[in-house]
Amino acid sequence: MSNNLFVLSVHGSKFLIFAQMGKSAWLWVLLASLVCWTVLSLGTGCKRNVFSEDPNLALRFSADTILFDTVFATIGSVTLPLKVYNPNDDAVRISEIVLESGPSSAFRINADGMSGLEFEDLPLLPGDSLWIFVEVTVDPTNDDTPFVVEDGIRFVTNGNEQRVQLAAWGANAFFHGGASDGFTALPCDDVWTPALPHVIYGIVEVDVGCTLTVLPGTEVYVHSGGGLLVYQSTLNALGTLENPIVFQGDRLDDGYADLAGSWGIEFQVDFGPESELFTVARGGIWLYGSIDSKMNHVHLRNGTIGLQVDTVGAPNVPSLTMTNSIISNMSGIGMLAQGAKIDGYNNLIYDCGQMCGAFTLGGTYRMDHCTFANYWSDGVRQAPAVLLNDWYQALDGSNQIRSLEGSRFNNCIIWGNNASLDDFDELVADLANPPASPLITQSAVDVQDEDFPFDLLSDCTTDAAPPFASTPDRDFHLTGNNALWEGGNAQFPIATDLDGLPRVVGLPDKGCYERQ
Repeated sequence: MSNNLFVLSVHGSKFLIFAQMGKSAWLWVLLASLVCWTVLSLGTGCKRNVFSEDPNLALRFSADTILFDTVFATIGSVTLPLKVYNPNDDAVRISEIVLESGPSSAFRINADGMSGLEFEDLPLLPGDSLWIFVEVTVDPTNDDTPFVVEDGIRFVTNGNEQRVQLAAWGANAFFHGGASDGFTALPCDDVWTPALPHVIYGIVEVDVGCTLTVLPGTEVYVHSGGGLLVYQSTLNALGTLENPIVFQGDRLDDGYADLAGSWGIEFQVDFGPESELFTVARGGIWLYGSIDSKMNHVHLRNGTIGLQVDTVGAPNVPSLTMTNSIISNMSGIGMLAQGAKIDGYNNLIYDCGQMCGAFTLGGTYRMDHCTFANYWSDGVRQAPAVLLNDWYQALDGSNQIRSLEGSRFNNCIIWGNNASLDDFDELVADLANPPASPLITQSAVDVQDEDFPFDLLSDCTTDAAPPFASTPDRDFHLTGNNALWEGGNAQFPIATDLDGLPRVVGLPDKGCYERQ
């Protein structure tokens, strides 16, 4: 084993270090570090931070008020940040940070990584900052209108008091459901009124043979992972033009109010003792074996799958009749139908991360004056605006065909922002056994694929972009007076459009809006 002499230079001074190499070679590194530390300490000294006691020094804040948008009683808010700066040339010590209302406050704060009501002697160096995070949970009251909950955070630095206001709009509500991943049965034949907002937590179910009635003007807010299951039962959500019914997520803070994917049924499935749990997603409103459900002037927005309709609950009646309604800003699919029977007219479905409408596994779909306009802009969309499908592959590998016979999309518009792509169609038909009669009539669609089964179309345009008023503003009214956008006789008696304005008799316009 050899001995080695090393030369270490620190601040221009040279030191000789004698070390024996081998298993103890690392010792010279430790010794070198100790020498460095000693030299630096003796040569430069340890600089202590001097905290000023000048009462004129003040802190600076990223905001003078932390405001929470509407927070429903008993449901916690998002977390909002407050940044506290020391803009001074001297270090300061914050002697107190206090949540003024103490234990009775609806607010909660976390300062510099610690939760509590009061914090003492927090140092802040020149130009440095610290974070405070704020949450709020509003207690219910007897108010039927939004109310304000207020508090403040007091800062004391060298006797100088400063304050940041805390405020939240609170709202009482009717609450439905329980555990976020559980199913809760509603009272049979329940009626939801617009007296207060309704909040769904978890998955609430309209039980077999029962009816849920939602009155005009009712607002329904759904927590993440939650939704409404209508199982072999009936939903009557009958809004009006003046008082529509709205379903949306329950987070109304900035950045959340218009966030796609905010709600929609999710539950976990266990496929065996040794398998992992899988999360299954379904529609925010999921009609399974629904019997003659009706939705009129209903707006579903900001979910995952807006509306899912599976199977037929009773012969000779639709699973759903949907009229004058809007589905928008879904991270997945607007309307997903699987082997169902749906009648609908004057509906607008737009901006979905996948498809606006997926009519799959066969079924009977009679849609008139509906606009499917997919101008999704939050990422790349690889799915068409509308998909038609009549088959699936069984577990044994065989193809099972389920007919679309009796279906017809009439006076509709199927378009989107991918229509300009050469290798993309906004209408895709994946059919093993096409119906004998045309599926789509007197409509405007985007089809470029030469292999498309054009016998499915009758009196349709396939490459004419609709003259929408403003796609950036999501205004899908038609402009101009070109006769190309006139449709024909409808499948249903339809006197007015989605705006409640009169339809032209005989030659009504395509889509959900009539030119006036």
